[in-house]
Amino acid sequence: MPNEESYLNESLRKIAKGAGIVLIGTIIGRAFGYGSRIIIARFLGASDYGLISLGFAALTMAAALAAIGLPAGVTRYVSFYKGKKDKGKIKGAIISAIKMNLPISLIFALLLFFGADWISIHVFHDANLTPVLRIFSIAVPFLVLAQNLLSATIGFQEMRYQVYTENIFKESLKLAAIVILVALGFGAIGAAWGWVLAIVLMPLLAFYFLEKKLFPIFNTKIKATSMKRELFSFSWPLIFVGMAGMVMGFMDTLMLGYFCTSYEVGIYNAALPTAMLIKMPTVIFASIFMPVITELYAREKYYDLKNTYSAVTKWILSLAFPAFLLMALFSDDVIRILFGAEYVIGAEALTILAFGFLISTVFARASDIIVVFGRTKITMGCYLTSSAANICLNLYLIPIFGVSGAAMATASSLIFLNVLYFIFSYRISKMQPFKPNHLKPIFSATIAVLIVYALTKYLIGISFFVLVAMLFVFFALYFFLLLLFKSFEEEDLMIMRAIDQRLGTKSDWLRDIIKRFL
Repeated sequence: MPNEESYLNESLRKIAKGAGIVLIGTIIGRAFGYGSRIIIARFLGASDYGLISLGFAALTMAAALAAIGLPAGVTRYVSFYKGKKDKGKIKGAIISAIKMNLPISLIFALLLFFGADWISIHVFHDANLTPVLRIFSIAVPFLVLAQNLLSATIGFQEMRYQVYTENIFKESLKLAAIVILVALGFGAIGAAWGWVLAIVLMPLLAFYFLEKKLFPIFNTKIKATSMKRELFSFSWPLIFVGMAGMVMGFMDTLMLGYFCTSYEVGIYNAALPTAMLIKMPTVIFASIFMPVITELYAREKYYDLKNTYSAVTKWILSLAFPAFLLMALFSDDVIRILFGAEYVIGAEALTILAFGFLISTVFARASDIIVVFGRTKITMGCYLTSSAANICLNLYLIPIFGVSGAAMATASSLIFLNVLYFIFSYRISKMQPFKPNHLKPIFSATIAVLIVYALTKYLIGISFFVLVAMLFVFFALYFFLLLLFKSFEEEDLMIMRAIDQRLGTKSDWLRDIIKRFL
């Protein structure tokens, strides 16, 4: 049994504590963000929802190109010079990034604004997209500025300010603005303005947190040391990674818009964000996993690094696998209840995407192992290769299968990417996270889901309230079966204790029950 003072235990506690604030913020942000999509999809219909989805994709791509990788450089240099206590270079890194990004982001905003009509007609064959693109173009410089400011707060190792700004403030304001503007009858234009309003106000809050809580930029006599050359030298290779990321994230939506119509884009974007909920476990743990295993690597604590990798993968698997099963078996009902009967034709796409996100989520932390061992070129190579595969698959599958073809392309390229990560991480580190005990959550979840499925489909019937009630039944069955199969280990209790310490919760009674089944 692990020693309470070991590096392994300390690492797991750090991960759990760091995951606490991200957990809460992610849940709130995803709920509000998902709510915004449901409002647009239900009250405006699939075609208008598709227009908004295309507008947001265009905004995200323009902002990523305009950022030229500088936000990652800000995080790196703020963190680096914080360790060296060089405030001049900290200030210089932040200001230099903003000075370089501001003119570039304005150029991309203008290109999108004045090119909106050509893009709408010649690329997506829908003139109704033009005003939506022009509205989203306004947000480009504000989004890039917010990314730079929030990257600085992360460089100070303060995740909470990004959570407050991006997950809670932006998503809640976006939901409220969209509800009001859609209710007033402004349609897709109102939804676009509501979305953009939240982004435009993001830099104000991000600047407040940075200036007042962490590091004053203007209210200080510290002289900024220019970091333009260092920042650009570090960041420009990341442009290619960013472009690959855009391909993986938005090529399916954009190609659906090109080959099909905004209606199919709307149907697909009901399935896509629903399937992406499976990623929540890895998003929660990812923010703190990297710095913890980096420290273990630096200390040459390879045994603890491997066990930390294994424990986190087990938790991700235990959360993601049951979510996939529920989503796959109840795909029609989930889509119908959340988005409406019009979107049920996207149920097949939901199942396909859910499987892709499950596999990619379980294998995702392998990429961190590659980075920790200093082999970042391999990460870039994997990403670029998978992005090329994504483009080819979309070009081939969408004209044949439409919405389901986009789902196949996305799921296949995600699986390909993360299996590549896993293979290379094992070759580099000789570490793999899976143990026989990892099969127990799979068995437990499968049995629990099948019982709930049989009760719901053949005895009770399906409605919103039934599904909510049966979700609680599933959790109770799943927990009971985890106990019965002795799935829990001492490391799991340490993670639960750390979460209690971070969130101020009390799960002593639960841990007492689990201890009896170790």
